[in-house]
Amino acid sequence: MNEILTAMSSDMGINRYRGEPDDSFIYRLCYSALGLWCLHIAQNSSDRMVGTTKHNQTIVLNELLRRYAELFPGIADKFTDADNPQVNLPVHIRRVYEEIGYLQTDKNNRNRLAKFGRNIPVGNTFLFIGHPNKAYNVNGLGVFTSPTTPSYSTREFLIRDELTCEEYFQERYDITNFYERDIAADELQFFNPLSASAPSRSWSAKMVTDCSIARKSELGPYYRVIQESEKSLLFADEVIEPQSDSLTSYEYRRLYFAIKAHYNNPLKVWIVKQDEEYSKIRIGGYLPNREYYYLLLLSWPLKHAFDKVNFLIRNDFIPEVANTLKNIGIVIKGGNSDA
Repeated sequence: MNEILTAMSSDMGINRYRGEPDDSFIYRLCYSALGLWCLHIAQNSSDRMVGTTKHNQTIVLNELLRRYAELFPGIADKFTDADNPQVNLPVHIRRVYEEIGYLQTDKNNRNRLAKFGRNIPVGNTFLFIGHPNKAYNVNGLGVFTSPTTPSYSTREFLIRDELTCEEYFQERYDITNFYERDIAADELQFFNPLSASAPSRSWSAKMVTDCSIARKSELGPYYRVIQESEKSLLFADEVIEPQSDSLTSYEYRRLYFAIKAHYNNPLKVWIVKQDEEYSKIRIGGYLPNREYYYLLLLSWPLKHAFDKVNFLIRNDFIPEVANTLKNIGIVIKGGNSDA
């Protein structure tokens, strides 16, 4: 088994961090290998058809996952979501690649590997959207290689607007778009941007800032709200669409982060250096899918494959992550975000 792991480590350029337990290192190798196989399968060609069906991709990855669990039983629980056991890791990986642009789906519902050759500079290397025909290494689900053209910025890659966090806040709380409504304040719960808890647990019966978000229940409806006077509230509908695994889902979290940043209580990310190559990241709340999927291309979910708040990342990627998260109002604590 050591020969298998040594080969996987060498082929993907993945090293063990100082003091890393065996199960953690094996999990990272298998996680990244699943991603590579997902891309490799999409390069298949048969009967003059390129790519593969989504169903076949899932079958192959499920079988590979089963084999990994047999070979390395100590990591089996790292590939399931204890909070949602129905979630399937191969489907999750495939959907990330479809949404982020590695895979293209044709009219026959077949996936093929993207041929755009896009790359995004990250640290001392480039995130390559595709499967390069030259030397590469892997971090999380991302494939990295030497630069090719054309090159894209992170904002372009994530299809993010150019607004700063404060500009976004001001745009969302333009008072000319707010109106009085026949809604009693005691019917509402209010988002508290001053809370030290994660945004999902930061709701109270009273409005504590001039601008906030209100809801009648966790299921909605939701409103942006401005305290015009002591007894008067102004409302604007905050439509929250059903969320999914699409790239643009969970965008409402950006508004929560912008409000917290405006009131000088930004969401925080803590970074703890492990050695000269890797650091651990802990995020104070869940991210919009754009930034979450981007992190999956740069790092490994730490505790298990569906961990959305703890990651292991290369030290030279930290400035890129810091800048990306700063754009949506999140600040970095610890680490070296300027390296």
